[in-house]
Amino acid sequence: MKDYTKVNNYDIDDYNNDDNNSNNNNSNKNGAQLSSSNNQRVIIEKEVNDASLSIYTNKSRYIIMILASFQMLLVSGMVFGWPALEYELEKQNVFKYLCDDGEGLPCPKQGSRLNLVYTIGAFTSTGSAFLTGAIYDRYGPRKTNFLSFLLLVLGCILWYCSYLYEPNLYILSFALIGTGGPACQVSLLHISNLFPSTSSGITSLFSGMFVGSSIIFKVFSLIANRFSIQVSYIFLGYMILLVPLFIPTWILLRNKPFIPINDFKILNNIPISSSDVKKNNDNNSSDINNNNNSDTIQNNQINPESLNLFSNVREQSIFTQIFSKEFFLLCFYMSFNSLHLVYYMGVVNNMFEDKQIYVDIFNYMWSGGVFFIPLVGWMMVKTSLHVNCFLVNLFALVFGILSSIDINNVQLGTFVFASFTNVSLWSFYFIYLSDVFGNNNYGKLLGLSSVVVALVGLLEVCKLIIINNNNNNNNNNNNNNNNNNNNNNNNNNNNNNNNNNNNNNNNNNNNNNNNNNNNNNNNNNNNNNNNNNNNNNNNNNSSNNNK
Repeated sequence: MKDYTKVNNYDIDDYNNDDNNSNNNNSNKNGAQLSSSNNQRVIIEKEVNDASLSIYTNKSRYIIMILASFQMLLVSGMVFGWPALEYELEKQNVFKYLCDDGEGLPCPKQGSRLNLVYTIGAFTSTGSAFLTGAIYDRYGPRKTNFLSFLLLVLGCILWYCSYLYEPNLYILSFALIGTGGPACQVSLLHISNLFPSTSSGITSLFSGMFVGSSIIFKVFSLIANRFSIQVSYIFLGYMILLVPLFIPTWILLRNKPFIPINDFKILNNIPISSSDVKKNNDNNSSDINNNNNSDTIQNNQINPESLNLFSNVREQSIFTQIFSKEFFLLCFYMSFNSLHLVYYMGVVNNMFEDKQIYVDIFNYMWSGGVFFIPLVGWMMVKTSLHVNCFLVNLFALVFGILSSIDINNVQLGTFVFASFTNVSLWSFYFIYLSDVFGNNNYGKLLGLSSVVVALVGLLEVCKLIIINNNNNNNNNNNNNNNNNNNNNNNNNNNNNNNNNNNNNNNNNNNNNNNNNNNNNNNNNNNNNNNNNNNNNNNNNNSSNNNK
């Protein structure tokens, strides 16, 4: 995205004519006249920035940019890498005491408490953005960055205390970490203004670092498994790592944010010569239009008609900016696109519950969004703000189409577009805020819009609850059907058993009758035989007597 002066259509002929001959008093006079001559001129800051003009050209700005990038990579969005940390905490039996005796691990109560830890951390990560943004506007980037460091250190110490004493302190610890990360990001975004010709590319870099920071907890998990140590000790080591990273940043940062170079010149009544305009045009491929024999500094991001509208927004108070259509459209645009990404993240585990390899690929692809930074940065630099908006929508559309195709291999492409859309979406967001609303209320607007996007993101939670309830109802119906089938089977079995018992009883009765008949017959035969024998004996006896 090309840099521009954020000053709309004012005459710089006086500067061009007097560049070599005017003295400081004349320059200051001309600058003062220019600052009040046009009602559409952007009102920048009321206080003089404490940076010198050399900061936009010397090498120290590269050191600041590198330190800021590492800070964002290590802390800004680390809470969103929670799944890897949750898996490790379950393995280390955190909240095991909530499970009943003999219950398998992880148990539902344990999982519910761990989910509460993440929910609070994610809420503070977005919900605190308005507060940290207001602190940034009031006290400046250096103090905001120091506050971020304190919150992160306290969070790490409290995490270790949670392991030693009270597991429920994990909730407060993660809330502090969730607040400290975004505070760090807010305090460093203005550094992109130190690079006039590539400011949009630097903003894209910072957005990529935010996305990439979600891999930090995955690194924690790998270290814990490799060396068989508790995660709490890793948090202590992580805290020590932050110290040498933050201290140089405090030294290099100023009390006031760095503003675009041309805004700085206007604020300090430094002439914007034709050579400056030519230099900006060479870097940004912009044109100097001649209109009524006057030179015009033109925005390459936004066409002149749109710039007039945006300039009016920049001149307004914070309340007018909040209720402007530009801010409303930004919140709607970010909420709509972000909701789809958040929802997909929430269901990807259920989509591939039997194929964990796809879930792992998605996690790595999501964190690997940092590798898209060069491409996204090039896109932001080379195209206008409106084209950037169109391209982000195009990527989101492709992502939506691919995500609706129920083929596993197609979902691999969905992972790529989800990660790319996420990086480009947030890059556009930060650039739009700065370009359209200026620097006076940047922190407050950033925080408020983040809260709005987060609240809309809660619809994803509602959607998942509805889906889970439907699944539970389906399971209950299936269970009822199974119970009915079991009852029918039991009734049939009982009937069969009764029939079998009746048949057996009948057979037994028949057998008994037959046996009785046989016994009776045998008895009769025996009686007959006995009678015959008795008769024979009697006859024999009679014969003997006769003899």
